[in-house]
Amino acid sequence: MDNIFSVKYLLHSIKSADTIEYGDNEEVFEEVIVLVRDESKESAAKRVISQYEELTYENAAGGMTTWHFVQVLDCFELVAEIQGDIDFKEVYSRYILVGTGTTPDEVIRDYSLDK
Repeated sequence: MDNIFSVKYLLHSIKSADTIEYGDNEEVFEEVIVLVRDESKESAAKRVISQYEELTYENAAGGMTTWHFVQVLDCFELVAEIQGDIDFKEVYSRYILVGTGTTPDEVIRDYSLDK
């Protein structure tokens, strides 16, 4: 039987140039935690990476926004038994708004996302 893992990862919202000109001076990141059943910590993290598809849509400013996968931040095994289908169930999410030009590495460091 597979184990249950909690996988935390980071997304980055990338806006098209016409949106940036609109006056938006923030970078948006999203920290997400999902549950995954798998054999090992490494394979659970790989499954999350392989399952993620970039999402692109027209934003309110008339430009395009794309949510880009940055990296898996943490993965750990849960000790509780959970019945039923739990794969990729989101259990936590938060948006992180930072100044334009802030890199994913700076967000990870400044918000201690790798801890």
